[in-house]
Amino acid sequence: MSPTYDALKLPSHIKTILVSGAGGFVGQELVKLLLELFPDVKLIATDIIEPPRLIDDEKRFKAIKADLGHTSQVEALFEGEQIGGVFALHGIMSGGAEANFDLGYAVNVDSNLNLLKQAHSHANEHAFKPTYVFVSSLAVYGGPKAVPESRVIPQDTPVIAKTSYGIQKQIMEMYVYDYGRKGYLDTRSIRLPSVTIRPGAPSTAASSFLSGIVREPLQGVESICPIASSIDDPILDSMPWYCTRTKTLVRNVAYAMCMPETEFKKYEGLGRSINLPGIKVMPRQMIDALVEHGGKDKLKLVKFEKDQAVIDIASTWAGDYDSSPSESMGFENDDPATGYSMAVKDFKELLEAQGKLA
Repeated sequence: MSPTYDALKLPSHIKTILVSGAGGFVGQELVKLLLELFPDVKLIATDIIEPPRLIDDEKRFKAIKADLGHTSQVEALFEGEQIGGVFALHGIMSGGAEANFDLGYAVNVDSNLNLLKQAHSHANEHAFKPTYVFVSSLAVYGGPKAVPESRVIPQDTPVIAKTSYGIQKQIMEMYVYDYGRKGYLDTRSIRLPSVTIRPGAPSTAASSFLSGIVREPLQGVESICPIASSIDDPILDSMPWYCTRTKTLVRNVAYAMCMPETEFKKYEGLGRSINLPGIKVMPRQMIDALVEHGGKDKLKLVKFEKDQAVIDIASTWAGDYDSSPSESMGFENDDPATGYSMAVKDFKELLEAQGKLA
């Protein structure tokens, strides 16, 4: 099962799209997809470090280094442009936000609010209402209905974040909702499952090992599994993870800007926040996928060292979610039986193309 793109049609007012956090993995993949699908749309990619210059055409693409914590730099991104769509992807990941309280709020709340306010000001200067997509996280859930054994029903499960990261995302979701409720912007928040397989170096996300358990061994590098003490630890069969294939996730993020605002009326109780679809996967299945695509010898590179900080954060995440509301809106999901294996296959093919496969 592969993502489909026929439904990805932008509203007519969107001629220029701004993507924050465009230097990150998901941001880069999103920009690549937008450039491929919408040749007549201008892309402005920004991040704290200048994003990669994917094409050499200033009329179609601009890569800008900007600190969104400074309002003057946010204003400069919009100056002289007619930005009809915004993807707000930038942020500090879960582990980093928990470890550095002040930085987490400065980036995940303050700088995001700067961007939201400027999009509103920009809307007041033009005769259209920009579509604003805030990239949130399923970390907004917590409490007794959102533990590893749970299957979250969005309409029946309160949003009670148990980490600083989740709380920060929850705060911004409320801001984004209110700007949409008032009619200032066409807003929507999308909550991402864990994305797999992420290339590059491990991130500060507590879920980073979900990719690392495959990513590093396929490159001949050791990887730490921080939730188990050995390959025989029963937690590998009892702590499910809700994740999505990279290709599916990027398609769904792009679709969030294409989805008609009227779709929200199907589920009034969800406000303007959408749980993107994912699949329930056990760590044992991840290890099996590593063996399937890399061979048994790769298991020697997986080291089991329990990290209580990671386990504590992971224990606040639900293992499964009802994705029927988002799927009915046009978001797509992976096959539960083969989705994770396909994600590993995608990554293996990427490594082969880059000459990095061990």
